[in-house]
Amino acid sequence: MRRSFLLVLILLLVLSFGCSDKEEQPSETIVPAEIEEQEEIEEEDLGPEPLVKAEKELPGAFMVSIDNHPKANPQSGLDKADRVYEMLAEGGITRYLAVFHSRGCEKIGPVRSARYYFAEIAKGHDFPLAHAGGSTDALSLIKKLKVKDLDEIYNSGSYFWRTKDRKMPHNLYTSTEQLLKGAQVKKYELLPLKPLPQGTVTGGKPVDLIEITYSNQPNFSYAVTYEWDGERYKRYINGKPHVSLEGGEIVTENVIVLAAKTRQYAQNNEPKTDIDIIGSGQALYFTKGQGFEGTWEKKKANTEIEFFYEGKPMEFVGEHAWINIVPNLDTVKMTEPEVLIN
Repeated sequence: MRRSFLLVLILLLVLSFGCSDKEEQPSETIVPAEIEEQEEIEEEDLGPEPLVKAEKELPGAFMVSIDNHPKANPQSGLDKADRVYEMLAEGGITRYLAVFHSRGCEKIGPVRSARYYFAEIAKGHDFPLAHAGGSTDALSLIKKLKVKDLDEIYNSGSYFWRTKDRKMPHNLYTSTEQLLKGAQVKKYELLPLKPLPQGTVTGGKPVDLIEITYSNQPNFSYAVTYEWDGERYKRYINGKPHVSLEGGEIVTENVIVLAAKTRQYAQNNEPKTDIDIIGSGQALYFTKGQGFEGTWEKKKANTEIEFFYEGKPMEFVGEHAWINIVPNLDTVKMTEPEVLIN
């Protein structure tokens, strides 16, 4: 009996140790997997997404003339544009030329008329230009330069629409989908937006606030401000954040200011503006919280504007840019960061 009892006891002890080993094995394989997953999450936290995505959703870029009349604010699409030119139109009011390439946009506008210097900029990139008519000299130059034309009034009305929430002419819109349809019908070759020269930016003057005054008249004042927040430049109009109609904050990685000869006068009792885009002049470049004094040059209508610093191509950080064209650099005020003394 005693021998049988001892054999049973030994057998139970062996089975007990065997089960214990099998229960401990899974815990050794689970723990490393959990640690590895946490490390992957931490590595993915790389800060804000770039303003311009790497994968291009459009086969080529488009340029759209966008209204900036007070009755046209807020606009749609400016927060999704890759590059935006801003320059005077009439009466101290600016107008935008927005470039769309890296991503589509369902609503762009309000779309307005073109000026002849819009045609010169569009031809330099060789992008289709979407607009609603234009001045006589603009329409003539568009035809002469053979700009890829998407004109709502004369040849492409079906690719635009009007909304009922605003009065004409501040209620005309388009989309990248509609512009693609128009370009396909007209068999326009679509070209990519060339990247800004990239490099390690050093040697600039620390600047965290850029104020550009376009109009300071008793009946109308308009100033644009860019504020560096350590990552990007936030854009303000007359001290208020510039946001899209859909609520998108308008920010940029680079701010470019070009001084171009500008003439404002009356023609047939109507205000008119001429800007010499073909030529050269002084420039200010702002990237990564630094300001640089340089020059710009556009040799002819079918070449792009080139940016120079100390005689060499200016280098930037990031692809997204707002390009403000002004009569002279006296309209620009720069503020250095405050130095806190402990």
